[in-house]
Amino acid sequence: MNFRKFIYVIAGVGIATFTTGTVIAQHGNGLPHGPKNGKFQVQVIAFENCPAGDFTDSERRMIAVEANFPADGNLESNQDEKLASELVKNNTIELAPSMDDKFHVVDGNACGRGKSSARLELPLCTENCDTYSLEEPEFTEYKVFVRLVGGQDTGIGATTCATQIVYDEVSDMEVEMIVCSAETVVELRTRGANSKPVYTDYSKELLTMVVDLGDGLERVGLFDPRLLDYFWQWNTQGRAHAQLVFIPVANIVE
Repeated sequence: MNFRKFIYVIAGVGIATFTTGTVIAQHGNGLPHGPKNGKFQVQVIAFENCPAGDFTDSERRMIAVEANFPADGNLESNQDEKLASELVKNNTIELAPSMDDKFHVVDGNACGRGKSSARLELPLCTENCDTYSLEEPEFTEYKVFVRLVGGQDTGIGATTCATQIVYDEVSDMEVEMIVCSAETVVELRTRGANSKPVYTDYSKELLTMVVDLGDGLERVGLFDPRLLDYFWQWNTQGRAHAQLVFIPVANIVE
């Protein structure tokens, strides 16, 4: 499962030197026009000194991760092809469908060695991605926009991953393997803390995965039943501070 990665790089705070992500510059901050009802914002903040506690059921709309924590040496890395039992839970954010059509930060702390994953519940089903195009999927329920605020030279590398049950010839048994999307978002803040950050549409990178489930690369939406235990691998450079805004598709005015 060594697929070619599609890496999206935003230099500075929304000025793209190389990007195939979609920047919707409607309000000047990158968010599209439309009613404000139904929006949900959560902040993912990296700490050098991890806060204590799990923030379980805190509904704080904030998730703590560790600063300067790439999964395997760089922001683009992830835990693809590891056994699920070997998952490094630090800087991973579990994703699960909510039962009440609302967003919930069930556990807001993924910061610190030996820490369990953070957990975010979303009012999404796999049909949120209606057209499973590798290039331009269409979304029916929610889209997500991300911007990086905070200090100069901070950055994030976010990859959507899940668990796949596969047959292992060595052990002659089925095992649970981590599979990560071929799309990785890398966003860097290089213009200084006083520059104006803007939001970028990262719906396809964070709400779907591009994976090979046996018949070549295809795009699958979050919570597709062919995979289990979805999560974001959230790598950081410095004390990165990311803001995510989920917006109902029905509220977006093109």
